[in-house]
Amino acid sequence: MKKLIQFIIIISVGLFMNSCYYDAYPEYENIDNGPGATEVSYATDIVPLWSQCTGCHGNTPPTLSTNSYANLLNGYVVAGNADESTLYKSLLGIGGVQLMPPGSKWPQTKITLVKNWINQGAKNN
Repeated sequence: MKKLIQFIIIISVGLFMNSCYYDAYPEYENIDNGPGATEVSYATDIVPLWSQCTGCHGNTPPTLSTNSYANLLNGYVVAGNADESTLYKSLLGIGGVQLMPPGSKWPQTKITLVKNWINQGAKNN
């Protein structure tokens, strides 16, 4: 009987310890671009993201090594419409556009930041 009680206690403790595991909740950003949404700044929020891209895109359009706003708006970004923008599609790897960066998707917070900037008119602010 003593061994049975010890066995039940060990099993109970083991189950209790495994039940303490939890998944971290993802951080959600305000993706509502309506009134009251935080305005995304190209200079302070978007340009720093391009530092990850200059290794591969340093000599090809858009010239990300110079963070050229004009190059982004020249066919890569449809101001006010992230869903139609090649830049946004490349961050998700959708719409027949290759995932950028290749092999690893950016964190959702960065993708949302780019999406909000585009949907807010892709301003050069």
